[in-house]
Formats: sequence, structure tokens, C-alpha cells
Amino acid sequence: MGRIRPPCHGLGSLILILLIAPVSHSFIYAYTDKNTTEPRVFEDLPSLFGSSLPIEGLRGYVIQAEPTNACTLITPPPATDNKTVFIALIRRYECNFDIKVLHAQLSGYDAAIVHNIDSDKLLNMAGNEEHTYSQITIPSVFTGESAGKRLRDQFSYYDSAHVFLIPDYSFNLQYYLIPFVVVVAIIIVVMCGVMVARCVQHRKKLRRNRLSKDQLKKIPIHKFKKGDEYDVCAICLEEYEEGDKLRVLPCSHAYHCSCVDPWLTKTKKSCPVCKHRVLRSDDDSDSEGGGEAAADGDDERTPLLRPSPSFGSMADSPPPVPVEERGPVSTTAVVV
Repeated sequence: MGRIRPPCHGLGSLILILLIAPVSHSFIYAYTDKNTTEPRVFEDLPSLFGSSLPIEGLRGYVIQAEPTNACTLITPPPATDNKTVFIALIRRYECNFDIKVLHAQLSGYDAAIVHNIDSDKLLNMAGNEEHTYSQITIPSVFTGESAGKRLRDQFSYYDSAHVFLIPDYSFNLQYYLIPFVVVVAIIIVVMCGVMVARCVQHRKKLRRNRLSKDQLKKIPIHKFKKGDEYDVCAICLEEYEEGDKLRVLPCSHAYHCSCVDPWLTKTKKSCPVCKHRVLRSDDDSDSEGGGEAAADGDDERTPLLRPSPSFGSMADSPPPVPVEERGPVSTTAVVV
């Protein structure tokens, strides 16, 4: 079966037709070499059996079927080269659509056009018997009565006319929408997975940087008594009163339990003043620097009630020693 493009003189008209033709129907583009007959466009509907029209269309010559209803085998097309495409023009009624098209195929036609009778209504031809329409391999279309008469009288093979069967160019949204939805869904799933992973990592990091209730219980509580080294809470800036419960950290800084406990369990497990870690577990990283890690090691040996030089009684630092009382400064000479 040959598939030939239309001649150059009809190409511009064909492009125009592709732009303005209704997307819900395919159509027949008929033209002739005679100058007296203008090209015509006829609407049609493809059948539900047989092969589909090629994307680039199918050009051939129309011949009226004999008998016209094609309920039996029809007269074969003229004997020509194998590249010529012949299209049988068949009248509706008297037998099923699939039988008509199958007889055209068996008679040597490459396609079939079935036209309506007493109506220009278009139908999608369907097969009645699976045994019959399963044998059909040629494409076929259905058109109205007016189109059938014009094709027979003005655009037949004997008028040196050509007929171009153009497939349905309707935009099927589901073919584009479904892949788009799948891609968007995959992107959303990946983004949600990344967000969940980041959230889990963030919560793990927060758990590492906070004290649990069990860990908080390991930090001793001291009831304030007059004469203790601590007098002001560095968080609420209120003086301690007799019987206040103080949470004494390993760095010897003390705070009200009601002030420091939320900090340790919800913000960070380090002293609010000196930033030294209160407790260090096995999964703690050295993200806060090696210097702090070293400081933590010293803090573990710090007495709980040791007064801090920068916090507690707020006493002034001892005065500097005069230079006269420091004694002689020894120096060592190095000879190279």
C-alpha cells in the first residue's frame, strides 16, 4: 500500500485545513488536476475496526464499488503498479459495515469509504461479528450522503482526482495528562521523603542536644541556705531565698530548678552562662569544637559546690600584686 504526499499545489490548502478543521472529526481532502473543480473537504469518522489511518495520511483514487452496497465481493480495481492506492466508495445498508469493508479488502482495495443514505449524519462503524472484523486490515471511514455523491461524481479515479484521507488530530488529553500527573506525583513523593528524612535528622539532633527527664534527675538539687556561695539566679536575675531548690550543674553554676530545667530539656544541655556540656553521651559529636570537649573533661572533675570566679557571690577579684613584691625575674640566656 503506497502512502504518497499531496502535490505541491494543494499543500498550502492542506495546511490551512489542518489548522481550521474540527479536532473532533477526521476529514477527506479531495482535489483534481482539472482547473474546473476546486478542492473540497468532507468530514468523516474512522471505523472501530481495521487499521488506523497513518499519521501522515493516505492518498489514493476513489472508485465506486460494484455492487454499490458491497454485500458481496466487488469488482477489483484497475490493474496498475503496486504503489497505487485504491479506495472503494460503498453505499450503506443491506449488510453490516464489517462485511462491506472485508469484501473491499478481499477485492484488492487498500481502503474504504462508506457513505450514508438520505442523511449526512456521521457514525463510527462497528463490527458485528468478531470472526469477520478480525480479518480486516485496511482502514475505513464513514461519511455523509452529500460527500459520497460529490466523491462519486467529481473526484473519482476516472476524473483524474485524488483523495487524501486525513486522520483524526483531536487532542486526547489523557495521553498527556496521565504522564504529567505521574511525574508530578513522583516529584511530590520524593520531596515528601526528603522532608521526612530531614525532619527525622533534625529531631535526632534536637534529642542529642537536650536532656531527657531521666538525665535531668542525675543532676543534683541543692536547697539554698543563707551563707551559700550563690546568691543570684543568672536566668531570672532574682536573689535566692531560704529553701529555694537550685539545680547545681557540673560547672558549679547554680540556677533555680524552674528556670534552668526548661532550658536543659527544651533548648540545650549546656550551661546557659559558660556553655559547658552538662552531660555527654556516646552519640554526642564534637560539633561544638575540641576546646569545649576538653573543657567538658575538666568539668567532670569540678566539685558541685565550687564557687565560680565569674558567678556566685559577685565579689571583686583580688587586687594585683605590686611589681616590687614579685621578686626577681630569672632569665636564661641561650647561646647558639
